[in-house]
Amino acid sequence: MRTFVRSERGAVSVYLIMIIVPIFLFQAVLIDFARVKLAEKETESAVKAAARSVMSSFDTDLQAMGLYGLGIPQEKSEEVFRTVFANNFSGQVSSGAFHYVDTKPVAPGGRVTPVYALASHVIFERQVLEDMKIKAPIEYTLEITDKFRKTGTKAPFQLGSQFSKEAAALEKLIDQRENALDEAWQRTEEFHGKTSLYHTYYQSRIAELDNLAAQIGIHTVDEVRNEIVQVESQMKSVQSSIRELDMSIAAISQAGSNLAGLRSIMESRQALGEQVQTLSQKLNELQTLLQLIIKYVALLAATKLETQANAKEIGRLQQLIEPALRTAKQRNEEIRTKVQGTSLSNSGNGATSLDEVFQNVPVMGDDYFYRYQTAVAGISALFAAFQDVVGSVQLYTAENTSKANLANDAYWSESNSFYGKQSTLEKLRIEKNGSITTNKNQQRNKIQAILDQAKQSIGGCGVVNGKISDDLLYDRLQGSGAHSASSKGYYQKYREANAQETTIGSEIAYDLEKSEPVSLKAMDMLEVFNNAAESMRNELYVNEFALTKFNFRTLGFEKDQAGNPKSSNERIDPSTHALANQEVEYLLYGFSSCAANISSAYAEMFAFRMAIRTLEALLDTKKELLNIGSPLLVFLAAAAEGAHLAFQDMTKLVKGEAVELSEKITISALSLTYKDYLRIFLLMHSNNTKLMARMQALIELETGKDLMQAATYIQGNAYSDVKLWFIPQMMKLLDGSGLLGCKVTGNRCQFTRSAAVAY
Repeated sequence: MRTFVRSERGAVSVYLIMIIVPIFLFQAVLIDFARVKLAEKETESAVKAAARSVMSSFDTDLQAMGLYGLGIPQEKSEEVFRTVFANNFSGQVSSGAFHYVDTKPVAPGGRVTPVYALASHVIFERQVLEDMKIKAPIEYTLEITDKFRKTGTKAPFQLGSQFSKEAAALEKLIDQRENALDEAWQRTEEFHGKTSLYHTYYQSRIAELDNLAAQIGIHTVDEVRNEIVQVESQMKSVQSSIRELDMSIAAISQAGSNLAGLRSIMESRQALGEQVQTLSQKLNELQTLLQLIIKYVALLAATKLETQANAKEIGRLQQLIEPALRTAKQRNEEIRTKVQGTSLSNSGNGATSLDEVFQNVPVMGDDYFYRYQTAVAGISALFAAFQDVVGSVQLYTAENTSKANLANDAYWSESNSFYGKQSTLEKLRIEKNGSITTNKNQQRNKIQAILDQAKQSIGGCGVVNGKISDDLLYDRLQGSGAHSASSKGYYQKYREANAQETTIGSEIAYDLEKSEPVSLKAMDMLEVFNNAAESMRNELYVNEFALTKFNFRTLGFEKDQAGNPKSSNERIDPSTHALANQEVEYLLYGFSSCAANISSAYAEMFAFRMAIRTLEALLDTKKELLNIGSPLLVFLAAAAEGAHLAFQDMTKLVKGEAVELSEKITISALSLTYKDYLRIFLLMHSNNTKLMARMQALIELETGKDLMQAATYIQGNAYSDVKLWFIPQMMKLLDGSGLLGCKVTGNRCQFTRSAAVAY
């Protein structure tokens, strides 16, 4: 055994084995590692190719709208994915040939997961912007931007909007001032009526008290009553004596004797009778005097109480007049400040005449209010002085009567003098206001007549689709009709899919109901347009997408420069859509009927044209209106003329004809069609979230394709493996190091790979 161990035979062979085996092992591992990496690369390429193949199956109907979404169901997409994935492996090319890498798919073979769909507003907008990034700028530049840039409309539009706002604000202040002055004058007339009534009343009362005082003299109640007691006592004594004499006379007459004594008694009785008459007359006089004194005292007390109550009434009316005057004075100051601060002279051509309208607004001087307030206060103070005089007089002597009459005449004379002067001023003021009010009402009636005529001419919804009525189509869109009461409409579905409220309709509300609000709101549109026209945003591209992919009222009516009907250059023909000639109007306003959307578009377009025509009339205001002093009347007169011309413009626009923007406020010719105004309104009322939800709803309505299922971004996951040629156990040692990129199972190494692809 020891000999065998120490033997040197075969040493070279052992040495070679010890050298060659590690080299062989290293080469084996290296070869399998290289094969694994090749298989990994092949798997990644196969997954990407499979995902791209799935995405190549886009929906052709959506593609015609400029949108891309997966056009096959989930089962079909996974079948395509697995097929392409399997066909891209070298191990699947031919079964009998030698393959350095024999990668094969592993069951279940692959899975496709849709991640994003066209229902998402972010994805939808991105595709719209991609589709319109070249077409929209060209279309918008040719149709709108160049036209307005060359016409110089910004300054006149700003002028019209500014004038209407300032006219409405100033007219509101004027109305408040005039209403306060009317209230003050109404109370003043009541105030003057009271002073006249009191003067006449107290003139008679003072004369009555003076007459009573003259009859009473210097007598007092106590004195008269004492005299009455004395007279009554004397009368009782005399009457007692008369009764005794009557008894004596009766006794003598019965005895029939002493005739001389009887004569003497009779004479005494006659004298006593005469004394009784005298006393009775005196008693009557004293009682009458007592009644006069009592009446005088009562009348004197009543007069003092009445003057006190009347003074309170005069004070109450004064307290009503003065706040009204203070309000009027405050509004007058605000009018003065606004008139002085209003300047349209820098706003462009025609602004000077409009500025003159504001300068002719009547502003009252401070002396008007000072005289008014001091006169009322003075009359009230004079009546209070009269009350003091009446309160201080106890006996209406000639001097006191004269003093009371002078005090009574003083407030009445001052009241008459003030009323005579002020009534002249107030009559002129009220007559002028009445004339202005009458003129304003006449202009309002003119405007209202045009608005009523315009409402009767809106039309646009008379054509019914040959197969499905508009009502049913709107039920599908909005889910608000009887036919779909239990289900949500497409619009609500896409709003909810983007976590948005699902209110039907929009915040845009234009109608032709009341003349003055319609006129003022129309002028506001000029400023809104000025602000909107200055910005170029993504919304513009979305708006142009709406105008090119969907139909509107005059589609097919508008003509090109050669006089031929304009044709759509899109892959789809919007005129063939189920919801005929109203889709853009629906996108703008979002109501659940053709009539509501078409009438809203008509009303807003009418208002825009009315604003421009009103501005033209303002720039050519008649001279007689400038000096009236009512900016609102000037505006309403211009609006009445503007409404008439706007109605004529609308008759042309709804027929597809182009109407010149303005004959007076632009420096070059600019004609716009119905479509151009829709473009303007889309820009002015930009609200992409609602607009996109409505576009998605219309697309589903037209194509029948649920955009919730139209995937635009998918992730494909698949599995493959490759056979290990040499020592799987050694490769498994590398499995946990992360170098392989696959998992060793038996004599094969398995890969898991994914790929994401988006349109």
